[in-house]
Amino acid sequence: MKHNNELDFSRAVLIVLVILVHIVNFGNLYPLAKSSILAFMMPTFLFITGYLVNIDKSIKDFLRYLLQIFLPYIIFVMGYAVLSLYLPVRDGIETLDWPTIVNVLCVKSIGPYWFFHTMIVCGTIYYTVFQTFRSLSTTAKYSLFAAALIAVALWTPILNIKAAVYYFVGVGIRLYVGDFSRVYVKSLWAALPFGLLISNPAFHDWGSISILICSVCFLCFSSFLFTFFKGRAKTVAEYIGRNTFPIFVFHPIFTMLSKFLLPFFRFEPTGLLHAFFTIVMCIAGSLCMAKLMDRTRLSFLLGRKRILR
Repeated sequence: MKHNNELDFSRAVLIVLVILVHIVNFGNLYPLAKSSILAFMMPTFLFITGYLVNIDKSIKDFLRYLLQIFLPYIIFVMGYAVLSLYLPVRDGIETLDWPTIVNVLCVKSIGPYWFFHTMIVCGTIYYTVFQTFRSLSTTAKYSLFAAALIAVALWTPILNIKAAVYYFVGVGIRLYVGDFSRVYVKSLWAALPFGLLISNPAFHDWGSISILICSVCFLCFSSFLFTFFKGRAKTVAEYIGRNTFPIFVFHPIFTMLSKFLLPFFRFEPTGLLHAFFTIVMCIAGSLCMAKLMDRTRLSFLLGRKRILR
């Protein structure tokens, strides 16, 4: 599959937005902005993820892929849960017992790590269906994949169909379109419908077509924006986009720490300087942690030989 630098840039923008909405002070000051970002951010990530997942692998290789998601998921969900007992976290836990552990790992994850849970469930179903029914047509397998996702969402508590649908659409683009860049066109004009939809809370429901439209419009606009990045700025943006995984898993450590830095930013009432500083700290700190794990060969704890790409 051809590498798409525009996709790396879009992922870089999305991971910055992930950090931004997890800054408590920003959310308190700008609740509508936070709600607007949350409405399209993770659906777009799932949209891209579904497209990028490759199931043309042996069972051993695909299990290795799942392990690379599952290990970080367990480690960071449990770490986040334990920290939430002592730090001010909105969706934290109050007691650490077996029912709570089973619930946060298997049913309702906490923190941003529910995304990994959705990836594991959707990826497992995707691979199982397509490998089990190899002789069927692509459309038949895709239909069975849809039916399996719906059945799991209906009869178990482990999958939210509103999230799974974006993964499903991403898979469809891989199967029927091939080149992800063919689903969007670079355009400044895409910012207009995007802004109108995302600024109205009535359109924030993931189950509505408006969010899928917002995701496509975001890709159109971010690709247009990418044309203005040159030289060092372009290289840095692409590097961040290629390494969203370590930023995603490590950034909650730094957003928690940023709460203790708020007194130093009292001179700036908008909270934007604190948010900017936190974003830079999260990205730099996460990448440094990943580099340290790579150098000390501790990356194996996350099921990988190297974390940084």
